[in-house]
Formats: sequence, structure tokens, C-alpha cells
Amino acid sequence: NTVFIFAELTIILIVFTQNSQQMEQKLMRYNKKLEYLASVDSLTGLDNRYSMCTYLDSIVKEYNNKKINAFSIAIGDIDFFKRVNDKYGHEAGDKVLCNVTEIFKEIMYGKGMVCRWGGEEFLFAFYNANGDQAFEILEEILTRINKLNVVYNGQTIRVTMTFGLTEYAKKLPVEDVIQEADAKLYHGKGNGRNQIVY
Repeated sequence: NTVFIFAELTIILIVFTQNSQQMEQKLMRYNKKLEYLASVDSLTGLDNRYSMCTYLDSIVKEYNNKKINAFSIAIGDIDFFKRVNDKYGHEAGDKVLCNVTEIFKEIMYGKGMVCRWGGEEFLFAFYNANGDQAFEILEEILTRINKLNVVYNGQTIRVTMTFGLTEYAKKLPVEDVIQEADAKLYHGKGNGRNQIVY
């Protein structure tokens, strides 16, 4: 009887251990999925605002510890985006967002981070790049966007963007740098759009 009870307990323990390991693996996968969903914009696949804020905090630390020489921030906004939604519908607007996003991902790869900041607005962080270097990257993005034709239901949608760019200044709160870039963006919006204001 003792041997039988011991054998039964051993089997129960093995089954319980396997089940708990499987449950733990499922929880780990679920947590990774939640972490991904919490950090990524579901439409564009870009990092979201929360991810960008975390990234900016890490860049500021690197800059203050002299691990990098510079970094710059830009805000870009699709010109007349409301007209696209009103004329072609929100699905067309989503397609425009996804198309410009692909350009951002390609050109920004290895140069920093871009996130969907809100609506049709995007925030760019240029890692270890001064304002002039960031300006060149934005020029490449703007050139590609000006050549972009988004086809939706047989109609071609042309897209332009306006950008405000600021180089980070030491000991300045990163929020102030973002506000400065935003002010430059709106200056560009009021002065013809389809440009980079630096």
C-alpha cells in the first residue's frame, strides 16, 4: 500500500508540475503579447506614445552621461488629412496612414524611433543626430512622401506632410523640446505646408 500511495503521489506531482509549467509558459506568452499591444499602435504597427516616452527617457540619460553627442526631435503631420477622410472615407485615411508609415519605417530604420503621436501626427526621435543630420533624414522622408500615390477604390490620393524639427538642448526638459518642435510644425502649417521647419 505504501508503495502504491507513493507511486500515485509521484504521478500526481509529475502531472501537476507539467501542468504548472505549461500554464507558466502560457502566461509568459500572454504577458509578451500584452506588452506588445501596450507599446504598439494597432493600425500602423509603429510604436505608440508610451513607447516613445520611454525611449526618450533613455536617450536623455545617454546624452547626459555623454554616451551620445546629440539627438533631435521632430513632429510630422499629414496635411489636410481631414479632407482625405471627408472625401474618401476613413478606410482611405487608414490606408494613407499605413502607406506613410511604411516610408517612415524604411528610412528611420537604425536612425532612432518614430511613433504615432496621435491621429495623423507622428513624433520622430533621431538617435545621436544633430539638427542638420536629422533635417537630411526628414528631407528624404518628405521627398518620398511627395512621390507617394495612395490608390483607393480606383482613385489616387496625393499626400504631403509638414514637419517641425528641434535639436535637444542640454538640461532642457524633453517636453519643452517637443513643444518647440510642435510650434515649428504649426508655423510650417501656417506658411504653405509641405515643408520642414528647423
